[in-house]
Amino acid sequence: MRFFRIFLPAILLVGLLGCGGRKPIAVIGGRVVTYNEFEEAMERYYGARTLRWLIQHQLLLLANEKQKLVSDKEVEREYKNFMRLNGFENEQQFLSFLARQGMTKEGLLDDIKHNLILLKLREKQTKVDDKTLEQFFKQNWVMFAQPPTGEPPTVRCFLFQSRDRKELEKVKALIQQGEDIRKVAYDFYKDNPQLRSTRGEVTITLPLLVDPHQPPPLPPSLLNLLAQGAPLNQLHGPVLIKEANFWVLVKVLERKRAFVLPFEEIKPQVKTAYVQFFGPPPELVFQQLAKEFAVSVHDPRFKFLEDEIRTRMMIERPSTFQPPAEAPSLTKPPSQEGGRLEQREQESQ
Repeated sequence: MRFFRIFLPAILLVGLLGCGGRKPIAVIGGRVVTYNEFEEAMERYYGARTLRWLIQHQLLLLANEKQKLVSDKEVEREYKNFMRLNGFENEQQFLSFLARQGMTKEGLLDDIKHNLILLKLREKQTKVDDKTLEQFFKQNWVMFAQPPTGEPPTVRCFLFQSRDRKELEKVKALIQQGEDIRKVAYDFYKDNPQLRSTRGEVTITLPLLVDPHQPPPLPPSLLNLLAQGAPLNQLHGPVLIKEANFWVLVKVLERKRAFVLPFEEIKPQVKTAYVQFFGPPPELVFQQLAKEFAVSVHDPRFKFLEDEIRTRMMIERPSTFQPPAEAPSLTKPPSQEGGRLEQREQESQ
């Protein structure tokens, strides 16, 4: 009887989950996709990624309990700042916006706390003086722009790009000889329908924040060239964009500049950005925490995450845990290897 009492709740739970799992989450052409199928696909494709984040999150929470790095008040303050940065003053409207994105306030607060603790741990291992911070600020001022209109700064310009400097020298000569710059751009971009349609004229948004762990939206030298390097209403270049190994010829037509606060007023934000660029990588922080707090993964499918955190190396194979980004293109010719194998089998017989 004791055995029965212990396991009865578990049996009921499995039964309830089973019933819920058979409910449809979507119906396509009369065919049902159940919650079970949905959960199995999520676990197969994103299980390791999700478990990795949960492990990292718990390591950060343990570090925060021990070192008192981030308070709930700080998290709430950052939440309100995030809400305002997204253009919301009314929280109910913001919560409705989050719901449309499939997010909740609790989930967002967890993410904010996660990032704040990680930042504090990285800051503790990053030594930097005010002089270095101020130099970093001057070199990356666009990151700290505060547009008074609430709109990001933009640059409207004619842009010619090539890996061959001589090609751009020819373009420059044509324009200086009186050729219409729009016609030159139309001929120049014969293989680029988008730029050909705009006759080489583009409006580029200058990023207010640059995530060092993501590919930059523009090479930094091109960003600085557009933001301040190229004179207004003058043909400028060709200029080598070293990071991407190509040349550009530009004519800046208009700059919508953003307001930048003095360095002393935003020193904490500058330090945060500096740490994001030059502080220890998050993987090192998690490796250190894994030595302090034991990590044990019981599911054999994800056991490799223990070694991954300890070694700071990504062991996961993307093809195993991520669905294909897109379906194979039907315009590509099919592989002939299958036919050749069949032919060789017939010849061998």
